Amino acid sequence: MLGAFQAHPAWAVDNFGLGPLSIRNQFPVTLSFLTYTPDAPLTLPPDAFRFRYQYALTNTFINTQSPLARNPPVIDAGVARGGLTAQNFPPQGYGLYLDMESARHLFRLAYGLTDSLELELELAWVGLGGGFMDSNIEGVERFFGGLNEDRLYSDQDRFDFYVARDGAFLKESSQAFSRAAQDPVVNLKWNLGEGGEVLPAFTVKLAYKAPLQADPAGKRELVSSGGADYGYYFLLAKAVGDVVGHFQLGTTRLEVAPDTFADRLKHRMFGLEFRLNLEHSLVLQSVTQTSIFIRTDNPRSQDFSLSRSTDVVTMGWKHRSAGGFQFDLGLVEDYNQQRNESDITFFLELGWEL
Repeated sequence: MLGAFQAHPAWAVDNFGLGPLSIRNQFPVTLSFLTYTPDAPLTLPPDAFRFRYQYALTNTFINTQSPLARNPPVIDAGVARGGLTAQNFPPQGYGLYLDMESARHLFRLAYGLTDSLELELELAWVGLGGGFMDSNIEGVERFFGGLNEDRLYSDQDRFDFYVARDGAFLKESSQAFSRAAQDPVVNLKWNLGEGGEVLPAFTVKLAYKAPLQADPAGKRELVSSGGADYGYYFLLAKAVGDVVGHFQLGTTRLEVAPDTFADRLKHRMFGLEFRLNLEHSLVLQSVTQTSIFIRTDNPRSQDFSLSRSTDVVTMGWKHRSAGGFQFDLGLVEDYNQQRNESDITFFLELGWEL
């Protein structure tokens, strides 16, 4: 990292900052696909390497057939305990019952091609199961006044992954597993300008997900779409004193089967980085993303709330030492009352730049 600091004037370093927290949406249905990940606009110097490992633990609960909403057919703890079939969901539109924890291990290797080009490879493994956090998450939600009361009608620490549309399952499993390989992702970042006292730093990022299998089965079907996805994103950063504002937006195109999921996702991120010094920053950011579920404009449809955009808030701490060591720690919270959904992710990231 010291080499990166030395390669740019001090004012440019201020514009770049340490970057936002690089954690993608961990909602289980989106894990199969490529999606936007907030990223630092600063690229590596030529011939420099950066290795990063990220661990993300997510607790998710969503029940579209909530006893509280009285959406027939109703799913409660007893029904889920007996095993779900497609008949437990509406004959038209989407139906979801997700009760799980996911553990994602992400490895990233980046290389500086030139002064302004960076190439990165991502490899990830995901485990899905019932976990152990349900009671703790309920306590956290109660403390912040955002308890998803649908949790009270389900057994704790179960694993259920059911997504249906028009009376047929798109995803179905109650069998936990520890690790399954996801499709690899290749990223290319191109810094077009370091900015100055008026203009922001500006970087373009391209991402491509290559399928390991065209038709994944078993546990890999839950973490791999089997399709080739790609995305393009624009990263801007501007410093005002010790505060760096990060604004990023872009689009992800998904290769999906007809009438299953949306084939395009749009993303927008705004973050504030509070620099304590050159090595430490506190970050607060929010990502708005269009839904993975096909849009409907009928407000009377259950799909209306599912197909609306979501807002995910992330907060955390970033550290970059002069010797190249990197450490991130953060919390991601997505509580969507309209969708009866709650997702909480804890993550940490370790890295080294050479």
